[in-house]
Amino acid sequence: LHPGAHPPHDARITASFAVLMRMIDADADGDALFFSRDLEISGDTEAIVSLRNAIDSLDRRLTEIVANLLGPPGRIGLGLLRTYAQGRHR
Repeated sequence: LHPGAHPPHDARITASFAVLMRMIDADADGDALFFSRDLEISGDTEAIVSLRNAIDSLDRRLTEIVANLLGPPGRIGLGLLRTYAQGRHR
């Protein structure tokens, strides 16, 4: 792949890191982000809706699940990422 090229994909979700972090952390509504054009989707929208439904059905935040898998460094990293995402939102 040349610089700026995207690997082959069926679906694509595009947003700033801060927006994606807030959305995955359940601090922002994906629909509102989509309609405000802060979030773009393309390709297989059915796959994207399935991903959203799977994330919504979790009993905990996906970010916390992943951070806990990584232990104390993961939880520290999540805290830093949340601080970054919140700072970029303001």
